[in-house]
Amino acid sequence: MERVAVCSCGQLSVKMTGKPGVVLACNCFECQKRTGNVFGTSSYWPKSSVVSITGEKKLYRRSSGVGRWIESYFCPTCGSCVYWYAEWGPDSIGIAVGNFADLNFEPPTQAVWCENKHAWVKFPETCEEFPRGLGGRR
Repeated sequence: MERVAVCSCGQLSVKMTGKPGVVLACNCFECQKRTGNVFGTSSYWPKSSVVSITGEKKLYRRSSGVGRWIESYFCPTCGSCVYWYAEWGPDSIGIAVGNFADLNFEPPTQAVWCENKHAWVKFPETCEEFPRGLGGRR
């Protein structure tokens, strides 16, 4: 199965094959700022799942809540953050679920940085919640 994640204007895209290894909701303040929402929903894939990355992109490198780097790639035209690489997952690529525009995309099975979760946000009962990263790993 191939899936394509595209920025808001359609200029930057990532084509993937297969299924993500994990889908999670991140409540950290950086993801809140990255998305302009109260959490970010992310899919993580093996780098080997990337078929192609096309279009012009800009890089923003930041530190995570536990001091590890994250490199986010966004469209310089519309500003959409489409994908990223993180120090904690050297063999993975993260892609924002919303950029797939797929109503049938897998729901998150984990929610991280729930210590920063807005009080009114509720995740499905099947979604395991962590105060920080996954078992302290992220």
